[in-house]
Amino acid sequence: MKKLSTILLYILSIAVLSWFLPWLYALLTPTPSAEPFCAFSPVNGQWIISRSAPGEKPQITVASPFSNDPLNENDIRLTVAMRDSLVPQLYYRQLIAHDLLPDSIAGKETSVHNLRTKEVFFNNSPREINKHTPGVWLMMESMPVRVDLSDPEETFRFTADGIEFIRMADNTVNTDRSCRFTEAMKSRGFTFPAIDLSANISSKKAYDEGYLMTDYDGKLYHVKQQAGRPYVAQFSLPDSVKISKAIIWEESDRSLLGMAVDTDGHPYLLKTDGHLAVRLPAGSIKVNPRSQTLMAMGNLFNITLRLSDSDGTQWLTFDADDLSLAGSLYFPRQKSAAATAARYIFPYTLSFVSVYDSLAYPRISNLSWLALPLNILLAVILMAIGIRRKNCGLKAGAAVTVIFGIYSFIPFILLHD
Repeated sequence: MKKLSTILLYILSIAVLSWFLPWLYALLTPTPSAEPFCAFSPVNGQWIISRSAPGEKPQITVASPFSNDPLNENDIRLTVAMRDSLVPQLYYRQLIAHDLLPDSIAGKETSVHNLRTKEVFFNNSPREINKHTPGVWLMMESMPVRVDLSDPEETFRFTADGIEFIRMADNTVNTDRSCRFTEAMKSRGFTFPAIDLSANISSKKAYDEGYLMTDYDGKLYHVKQQAGRPYVAQFSLPDSVKISKAIIWEESDRSLLGMAVDTDGHPYLLKTDGHLAVRLPAGSIKVNPRSQTLMAMGNLFNITLRLSDSDGTQWLTFDADDLSLAGSLYFPRQKSAAATAARYIFPYTLSFVSVYDSLAYPRISNLSWLALPLNILLAVILMAIGIRRKNCGLKAGAAVTVIFGIYSFIPFILLHD
């Protein structure tokens, strides 16, 4: 019994140290500076790149639309005032305060109304995309009797051949609404059940556009409830295109419903008028909302996407009128010297949470063979001590340390007696 408890103690110690030591190391070592913020200028047709650090003035530079080395392309440094004038779609309030906003830029009237109504800002993380759902969703009323939106009164779920609405007040099925929605969706070609849904269920917004739904065949639909009746529209897409993920925006610019990504990683903008899905000419760049942080910024002149993952950050900007690709920048992820050194110290990392989902369970990542020399050195030290003291436990610990490295070395050194 004592031997079993000792083995369990070592296992527990190794597991705890596998989580605690990398976490402590990351806490005590410096992290890379924040990523640059980029905006495409409608004035000079170039990227304006802002880099800032705590307690320091921002460093603002200019880069060509398709620069290969945006941070070192030239030595031109801009002041904050110059940046504001070059990117009026973002800093028009500052320009108005100093009476510096021009009447028109690139042939477009730059009134406050035009700039404000065309603003789009959306940010989405893989954690939000990959979250688990209970299989039931809330349905809001998009045309309430009163002007303000109200909290949903019904939920819905999918069956093998339809949609079923449930009153939350008494947990009973609304058979009439269920039949009406099922028939309306089937008449538009919807194949049950849906494989993906996107909505913004909140009464704290200006308007409600319901759901973007991907049916079982990969077709994309816009579904909402208006005055208790179903509204169903299918987006125009080639038959060969299958949608893997759609994201609803509900921003002030109502001309855009959101964006979608097909199974090949091609991005599409979803237009409200005519329910058109327009493919963005992103070239060979693939979009995966399930593993990339996605930010979208739209304005009177352009629509900019930022795609960020563990490898780096990609910026893409498209003309607001014809959606042609106007610029592209890529910033590889910069690893600090401390992060590089960690690969020589820790053979792996144990964590319980992830930026990619909301589940908590043990995850082993950052496997590194670079830590093997240190593992062997620590194993030799344990073996030498075990031979000198004639301790079989330390000799066994040496074999374990070849695999687990510093995580097993510490408990065997401290607990071998």
